[in-house]
Amino acid sequence: MEKSEFRVLIKLYFLRKKTITETKEKLDKYYGDSAPSISMVKKWFTEFRCGRTSTSDAERSGRPKEVITPEIVDKIHEMILDDRRMKVRELAHVVGISTGTLYFT
Repeated sequence: MEKSEFRVLIKLYFLRKKTITETKEKLDKYYGDSAPSISMVKKWFTEFRCGRTSTSDAERSGRPKEVITPEIVDKIHEMILDDRRMKVRELAHVVGISTGTLYFT
């Protein structure tokens, strides 16, 4: 089960006025080891008490993960096959991404 699906269940128990421990017990009973931790249940109960209604991740600042596209990966692969001595910073400069991002492609 995905994180967002567990959040929906936590929200359901919150709306039904269940306690954090009751919610954790139910999740453990039905999902065992894959259930979220007690601290995660507490975090989401706090979020819902503060008025949060969404169970999806909030937007974050920074570079989006869409920077690493199949086209960029293919381009880097071709460049390395053409010249195996290319440096990481040269590759990053040509495709327009950071050297840190390039290490993970």
